Parts: sequence; structure tokens; C-alpha cells
Amino acid sequence: MLRPFLSEGCQNDVLPFTEYIMPTKKHFPGLLLPLLLLLLVLLLQLLPGWLLSLAQAQNPPASAPGLQVGQPLPDLLLPELVNSSRSSVRLSDFRGKLLLLDFYATWCSTSRSVMPRLDSLQRIFGQQLQILLVSYPAARDTRQTVENFLTEHRRPDGQPYALPSVVEDTSLVPLFPHEHIPHFAWITPDGKVGTLTGPEQVTEANIRRALAEGHMPPSMRHYDLDAPLWANKELPGHTRQYSFLHHGYLAGAPAGLRLRYKAGQISGAVLTNLSVLALYDVAKWQLYPAYGERGWILSKVDSADFFPEKSPLPPEAWKAQHLYSYDLQLPPGQADSLYRYLWEDLHRYSGYRATWEPRATECLALVRRGRRDRLHSKGGTPQNRLFRPEKPYLQNLPLSALLARLNTSNALGLLVVDATGYTQPVDLALSGDFDDLEILRRDLRRYGLDLVRQRRTVPLLVLRKVPAPDTVQAIR
Repeated sequence: MLRPFLSEGCQNDVLPFTEYIMPTKKHFPGLLLPLLLLLLVLLLQLLPGWLLSLAQAQNPPASAPGLQVGQPLPDLLLPELVNSSRSSVRLSDFRGKLLLLDFYATWCSTSRSVMPRLDSLQRIFGQQLQILLVSYPAARDTRQTVENFLTEHRRPDGQPYALPSVVEDTSLVPLFPHEHIPHFAWITPDGKVGTLTGPEQVTEANIRRALAEGHMPPSMRHYDLDAPLWANKELPGHTRQYSFLHHGYLAGAPAGLRLRYKAGQISGAVLTNLSVLALYDVAKWQLYPAYGERGWILSKVDSADFFPEKSPLPPEAWKAQHLYSYDLQLPPGQADSLYRYLWEDLHRYSGYRATWEPRATECLALVRRGRRDRLHSKGGTPQNRLFRPEKPYLQNLPLSALLARLNTSNALGLLVVDATGYTQPVDLALSGDFDDLEILRRDLRRYGLDLVRQRRTVPLLVLRKVPAPDTVQAIR
């Protein structure tokens, strides 16, 4: 899949990135230039996995407009249903109820985070409401992954969610094309499209109003992210400029990164609905790629600025205060400066400052065991498939690819550093459980590798709050 957006819940296996920036200083002694160049090329396949662990998901842009508000829903047969007493259902079976179609993915963090609320709403409104989850092949979910997800994720009391799910759908998605998930289609009791929203509008108050008065929350606003944000009439606008930092949540825009191209070259980028931490992380991955997300140090005071679960604010208030959107139109001939401009503008206008500092920290060191070389690649096309959910593997690429995967989107809790000294390309095939240290160690031992706890001084990225600027709009 090739998608134009990168976002937390859900992203692609291939990225349209063609240019990467070399650090001007050598931050990681011992890495040879050819190895770093290979690592940068490797990021072409690697970055999506990291962006799988930010806040909302992106789906392929629609080729057809789909159903509009007010149009009737066709009486489709949905033949694949799980977590239900019925194995199939027709849409007409829901007439007389308010029907909410939730287009989701099991691996999307936002989709997962709203499940408890959806379950509670279903139980509150009973027969007046039906929330129907919709999973589909483009979201990379199979019937088995959905069944496993609904078995593993339950209510706090251990009871399963009261939410049936369509699996491997091919009929509903074309009717409701969308750019990010979760995406909700509200269907009135008489079978017409009532509104199209994000998860924020799925509240008890809005459902009561829809049932009692037929009044639906407004449909999600659409942002044309192929055009600069400052061209949008609903945002503060200025004369022509190169960069723009907007403070506040843009309802209707995905959370992630879109690159713009002109004549085959990167001409700009837009990043929407991300925390300052996520914005710095996008720039860091390009400028200083070695340590992944485990390279961050966050003070307890500032952590609520980046993680809503650590804040006393309700989700909507947290988004309004802590999310940003950034737009950059590159000057001609400066395609290789995109991430440097982002880094510099964040320093100037975000109210934070990031520095690389040597810190003594508890690490997991990747070491070699035994004298036999069981790592050396047999050759072939370099492939990094370590972010695949099943049977991940690495072919004809350096161990730095494995370290980048281990330092991204896992639950090990420690930075992984390379203590092998091995610089040749390798072949690895793993079981896929990157969150269980013992299983991971068992997999690695087949290749003469192991992970051991060590305390080391390594360069880590420290993010500090600084006095806020007078304005958050950066005009270059």
C-alpha cells in the first residue's frame, strides 16, 4: 500500500520519501559513512512502522465521492460478521435504530482507545442504537486478527465488548471513502446518511440529540492538504510565506505527515494534529536516525503536553492545547532542507528546545554469542520487513535496521544499542513478538545474538520547555 499520509494508528509499508539529510556533525562515533548512507536508504521502508505508534490513521484516498448526507443507504448484505450471534446481516435489519458504522483497524491506537466508550454507549442506548465496527482488507486486518483483537481486548470487568464487527468488508468502504480512521458514518433510523464524523463527535449527548430530535453533529471538515494550510479560509491567513505553525486541533484533518511534490522533487510538506514531541520526532528521524523513539528524555512535568493519558484534561481540551499543525513550502532548489527547516522552526516557535546530550542510562546491548557467523547475508534484494505483523524478516541489510525496529513501537522499555561490532549485511527471520524480551532473546540466539542489560553513556535527545514566543505562526 502506498498512502500519502503517515499517522499514528495506521500507515503503509512503502513511503514516497526520496531524499534524506546527512547530519552536519558526527553524533554517533564509530558509524562509517557508507553504513549511515545505507541506514538512510533503509528508512524508506522503516519509517512507517514508527508512525504506526502516533494518534490517527490514514487510508487510501477515495476514487469516488461515495454517499452524501441525506442519501439512502442501499440494502447490502454483510456476509462476514464476528462477535455477534449472527454470522451475516443486511443493512435493512437495522431500520428503526440509529446506526453508527465505525471504520477502524485493530492496530490503530485511536481506534482502540475509543472502543470502551463505544461499548458503554451501546449498553446505555440498547435497542435504540447499533454500533457496527467495520474492518476491511486495505486496513490490513483479516478475520483472524479481528477475532484475536476482540478476544484480547475486553471491558475492565473481563466481559467482551458488545460490538459486532464486519470483517474483510468490500461493500461499505466504497460507499464511505475516508482519509483517516476511525471514521464514523451516522445512519438515521429511516436508513439515510445523517452525518460523517470523527470519534470526537460520538458522545452520549450527541446520540441523545440525534435520537430525540433527529439533529446530527456537523460533518467533518475537509482540508485540502495538497494546498498550503495558510490558503485555507478558516485558518489565519497571510501573504505568501514559506512556513506556518498553527496551534490547536484541526477537526477533520488526519494526524500525520504528507509530502508534496513538484516535477518529481519534494516541494513541501504538511504535518497536522501532532504534539510538539511528534513534530520533533519527524525531524529527528531524518536528521539523527540512529536511536529511534527510545532516544527521548521527557520530564514528568512536561509529559502531559505530549501524552493525553497523563493529563487531567478531557481529550478535546487536551487536543486544543497541545496539538499543532505545520506547513512548509520549500524555496526552489532546497528539497534537502525540509527537515532542517522543521527543526529550526520548532526551536523558534514551539516553546520547546531539543538538544543531544550524553546521558548514562540503562540499556539493552545487542551482543554476539559464539564464534560461528550465523548472521552473514546470502545476498539478494535488500528488504526490511521487520514491521510486518507476521513472520517479520530482514534480508541483506545491516544490524542497524534491527536496532531501529527494536527502538520503535515496542514495550521493552529500554534503549537498545549495538555492541556487536558487526558491519556486514545480515539475514534474520523472527517470530514477530518484539514486546516480549524472552521470546525475542530466544529468536536472536538462533543467529548468535543476545540482548543483555548494561549501563552506558549514549547521546539522547532532551526536550525542554522554554519561554513561549509571542505567536505560534512562523513566517519565513
